[in-house]
Amino acid sequence: MTTRGISRDEYRSRLERTRESMAAAGLDVLVAYANRTHPGHVRYLSGYEPRLGIHDSAVCLVTPRRCALLTNASFDRPETLTWLEEVVVTSDYAAAVTGLLPERVRSLGIAGFRALPAPVYLGLRERLPGATLGDASDLLLALRQVKSPAEVALLRESTRITDAGGRAFLEWARPGVTEREVLVQVEAALKRAGSDEVSFSTQVSSGPRTAQVVAFATDTVLAKGGPVQLDCGATYHGYRGDLSRLVFLGRASGKMAELMAVTAELYDRCLELLRPGVSCAEVARLAVRLAEKHGLGECLYRSPNHAPGFVGHGIGCSYTEPPEIHPDCETVLRENMVVVLEPILSDPAVGGVKIEDPVLITAAGPERLSALPVRVGAWPSV
Repeated sequence: MTTRGISRDEYRSRLERTRESMAAAGLDVLVAYANRTHPGHVRYLSGYEPRLGIHDSAVCLVTPRRCALLTNASFDRPETLTWLEEVVVTSDYAAAVTGLLPERVRSLGIAGFRALPAPVYLGLRERLPGATLGDASDLLLALRQVKSPAEVALLRESTRITDAGGRAFLEWARPGVTEREVLVQVEAALKRAGSDEVSFSTQVSSGPRTAQVVAFATDTVLAKGGPVQLDCGATYHGYRGDLSRLVFLGRASGKMAELMAVTAELYDRCLELLRPGVSCAEVARLAVRLAEKHGLGECLYRSPNHAPGFVGHGIGCSYTEPPEIHPDCETVLRENMVVVLEPILSDPAVGGVKIEDPVLITAAGPERLSALPVRVGAWPSV
């Protein structure tokens, strides 16, 4: 029997590996938490997470002898959507969790710690005064990095659906159409192709606003002679898509043409390195060297959360997961990881370029999951 594309045997294997990691970390109990804005941990263990809104959430409780799903989303009939036999519908997670625990708990880890509501944390601490409570997110994130064949199949399908949104973008991004009108066509195409909710807020921007990296659609009318950027993703049975493409309405020249050409070169060269045994840092450092070689080091993506050199991330039940492809990330790529390669160059004066493309790491090298070309339209060369 399968639950949303994953077999019971695979869920049992995930649970067994989770318990092995808990034992190695000295944890008596693992509490995995997820909601609409922080998905993944509970679905990975249970096959279920609520989808309606930000007030709906779920917990998966794991002990050496017990695994239970708890959720406040009673309307979902969650017992029909999980392989687990023990399902508790409740809004009081602290009381329900402690009621299911063995008498003595010394150490409780929380996966999804940063998203866990403060009242739940305080309630657990009050009811378990002798136990240590800590962040165990990395424990589950480490297990989630390497995908099973079933997960790869789900990610292929989510990418196929996401490609439909990309094709709608290429069709509708033309002079005289507004950014918002393009977005409507992209999201309609995602739904028609089989998407559940979108993976994240779809973004369509044009002109210099493309330099913002994340910019949402407005009623701005697309004009000839400027860039238009898309970032979109489908969701298929909880597995996410992530795709970004840029078109130039006309023929790019000057600094914008340079940004386009070099971003594509960064993509090509970094793609070649996405092989088992190569570290994420090695891939990112190559991108930095290439950008600096072209005199575009200052155009690399940077933010309060990212120093220059970020060029990608993992993907799975969340649209962004470890590993992060960054100069400071020494994680070594392994077969059956799926990462999103994401080189970004921008200049606020003219605009920015972002290419996002999901890639499966195989023994034979990188395998692009998207069928859409990276260079779309009249793409300049270096």
